Amino acid sequence: MTLLISSERDRRGELYGHLFENDSTGVPRGLFWNFSLPCAPIAWEGEEWECSVLCEWLQWPVRDWTSLDGATLRTSSAQASLECSIYFTEHHPVRLEALSVSRIADSARFNIALSGAFDLKGYGELDAQNIPLFLHGEVDFDGVVVVPDNLVPRPCNPADVIRLVEPLLNVCNLGEPEWDRFRYVLRAEPQKM
Repeated sequence: MTLLISSERDRRGELYGHLFENDSTGVPRGLFWNFSLPCAPIAWEGEEWECSVLCEWLQWPVRDWTSLDGATLRTSSAQASLECSIYFTEHHPVRLEALSVSRIADSARFNIALSGAFDLKGYGELDAQNIPLFLHGEVDFDGVVVVPDNLVPRPCNPADVIRLVEPLLNVCNLGEPEWDRFRYVLRAEPQKM
């Protein structure tokens, strides 16, 4: 059986930056880009199952989030750390072959196109190796996330957050850091562009 994976035309995904470090595993402080794209449900065992593609730990050498326009897999500075997976009842690694990001006009939205392949095992008639994945969808830029527990020293207030983000990304077109449950979020401010 051929497995068809397509983006959800009426739903957008999300794209965000994540300030992160982990001295114990040797991950230096950096700005990592992550995105997710919802896909059409997959029919399996008489049910419709949610499906999405997630790419994490991308590092693009940009100083402004609007400069993500034109980013590709090849322009990522740390391809070895990139993780891409398709979620269908659980995460299945994707061998990413191509990725491109393009900004939609002057908005805080981007088109993402990717291609690669993945394997499925344990799904009966859906089982296969090297299942081709070609996906194109729209994502909203959801800002930059700073989780205080991920950083040493921990940022204690919005001013600390800005001091940590500024060396890695220009904050002039981002809003003030807002506390959101367990993290600070600096959202896009298109009116300042």
